[in-house]
Amino acid sequence: MSARPQFLDILRAAPPGTVDPGVDPDDVFDMLLGAVLTRMLLFSATARARPVERTVEMVLRLLHPLG
Repeated sequence: MSARPQFLDILRAAPPGTVDPGVDPDDVFDMLLGAVLTRMLLFSATARARPVERTVEMVLRLLHPLG
């Protein structure tokens, strides 16, 4: 089972103007999944004490329209 459909539903439910229509949602999902897997599987290699909220904030910045 994939979380991709739920992610796309979340983006579609966002208020108008909050998600850049030029951003490919699949690319954002893949980047987010990669970040999560890196934190989980390679923690000893990355060993940075960064809160998960930082990753969420970065994803929101990527989705927000430029302006």
